[in-house]
Amino acid sequence: MIRFRSVNVRSYSSLRKLATSSLVAVDSAKCFQQSLSDNSTLAKLAKAYKTGKFGVAASNTEMFDDLNSDRSLPLVRFPKLQVFEEVQNDPKVGDWRKPATKWFRLGKKLLKMYLNGIKDTWRVFYDSRKVLQKIGNSQSIITLTYRDLEFQEIQNRIKPGSPVRLAITRRELQEIYRRQELWKLPAFFVLLLIFEETLPVICFLVPSLVPWNCLTPGAYKKLSERRIVSQSLLPFYQLPTSSPSYTPPYALELSHTTDLLKRFKMLSKTKAYLYSWSENRTRLGELLAQFHQYLVLDDWLLLQSILNTDQKTILSEKELVNAILDRQLYRPGEDLNYLTSNEIGRKMLIWRLIVYWSFRFQGTAVTGGSKTFSELWGVNNIGVLNCPGTQQLIDESILSVIEG
Repeated sequence: MIRFRSVNVRSYSSLRKLATSSLVAVDSAKCFQQSLSDNSTLAKLAKAYKTGKFGVAASNTEMFDDLNSDRSLPLVRFPKLQVFEEVQNDPKVGDWRKPATKWFRLGKKLLKMYLNGIKDTWRVFYDSRKVLQKIGNSQSIITLTYRDLEFQEIQNRIKPGSPVRLAITRRELQEIYRRQELWKLPAFFVLLLIFEETLPVICFLVPSLVPWNCLTPGAYKKLSERRIVSQSLLPFYQLPTSSPSYTPPYALELSHTTDLLKRFKMLSKTKAYLYSWSENRTRLGELLAQFHQYLVLDDWLLLQSILNTDQKTILSEKELVNAILDRQLYRPGEDLNYLTSNEIGRKMLIWRLIVYWSFRFQGTAVTGGSKTFSELWGVNNIGVLNCPGTQQLIDESILSVIEG
């Protein structure tokens, strides 16, 4: 259950109510059917999912296209069971050697994964640099692209017929956002040389040292537990009502903003300390606004592909997990990699995304409405940041109601 706690409203002096879409009701089959009738975006996305227009790729399918960048993301499944089974069924390995061989081959496989991760981290940085050279630096490109999106949607409303085309694809957006992982490589490479096959233990104990695409599922879960704690600092979570209100990025307490930015990988610990010490609210507010804009762009690119193109929109398992993580659409204790590895869990995560999008984008141009995202919610309104769009996250019991 998503809880909305009371808070001293004086901390949010800039709040104002917005006439926006209602939360999606999933309490019963009747309530959900009513939501489908009231929210055309929900109905469109539900149809796209049920007809196969939108979905998730089959297990172990590596994807690299305009939507997916698996090379910049970590493993979904730890290879232990696969390696152990291969050794167990290998007639060339004697029974007395199999226990030691299993662990030796697992260590070799992980070592290869780390080396590939290092190479891919460099490739992501190098390829994204080419995109930035055409458009702008990594900090301004998100804001520039966000403004371009709003401008094109307004222009298209005035003069219909010209489709909105952004200068970057979703894959390029994601790799620009993840390119800073390059700076972890020197320390990680030293650790790799020192510890070799035992490096996974170090990575699990200190996952923040590890490049994002080198994380094991266990380390990823550890980081996801740290991130979900920060959800209680978001404005939607703290307000006494379930309807998000307008909150500018500069209205949060300084400590809340720095903690959120660290969890969202927008700010290092060193910079967080310096900004807090100098009480630089302006820069912190700008970074929080950029994260908000990044999510809006990512959502828009996915919705544009699902609703306004002819081709199928297929996310990889890795991208599904990371999308849920970025939007904090999970509960403490949930293992996102485990959920996406089984059919029921995967459906739960997909429906959480669908409900989230339906709440945020109902009435906007990309879903068939007339407004830009800023016109609907207000400029850089972090009051709606990571609001799940429903009072309850979709779980197995609710899934049976939705798909029943």
